[in-house]
Amino acid sequence: MSDEWLDAPWAKAVMCCIADPAADLDFIMAHGWPEWMPLDIALAQPFTRIKLGRWLLRGQSDQPSAIISACAARRSRLAFLPGQDAVRLMRLAGAWVGASGLTGLIRTSDIAAVRAALGEEAVAFAPQAALLPRPTAELMSAIGACDIPSAPSALLHCGAAIFGLAIGGIPQMLRTRLGLRRPAPLWAAAVDACRDDNAGEDAFNAMRRLVRKRIPKWSHWFS
Repeated sequence: MSDEWLDAPWAKAVMCCIADPAADLDFIMAHGWPEWMPLDIALAQPFTRIKLGRWLLRGQSDQPSAIISACAARRSRLAFLPGQDAVRLMRLAGAWVGASGLTGLIRTSDIAAVRAALGEEAVAFAPQAALLPRPTAELMSAIGACDIPSAPSALLHCGAAIFGLAIGGIPQMLRTRLGLRRPAPLWAAAVDACRDDNAGEDAFNAMRRLVRKRIPKWSHWFS
């Protein structure tokens, strides 16, 4: 394998994904970790955290070359975004899906429920999201949503599924690493949607629009 990828702007993120899979760990995924070593302490110490990551992936056939090869595809690079920014994109994608309904909310309780599920940034983004191209019927069908959901939690699930669909098919060892991230239920929805699908390009284009508008520092990864 050529070493040219080491000069790419996403190289550091790929190396961190390979070497430190527990960096963004959701505690609920650490099944069977010994109680005498509290997880918060283990995660705070880089050496112990790396050992924890290896322990979590025990039994996996670890082939870093497969993960490195995955970053050659523009869409797959979404998988290497920092965990917090990736979750931001999922929430923004949820706001994009439900933009028409979110912009019309009046009741304080409804607004609070959306804010709790999608976050303040996504709520503020909804009016702008309503001006973007709307999700196609093919895309909504690909994520298992026949209609635009109204429940905030369902919108969040849609956002996670679109994120995963945008990534496309990736190696199992990368799927496993993403599944360790927090919040685990959200990443589980994203990983479940990581597959090759005709609507994947629509999902990826939606993610690129959101990156350019809200997290532009990563936009050059997808040029």
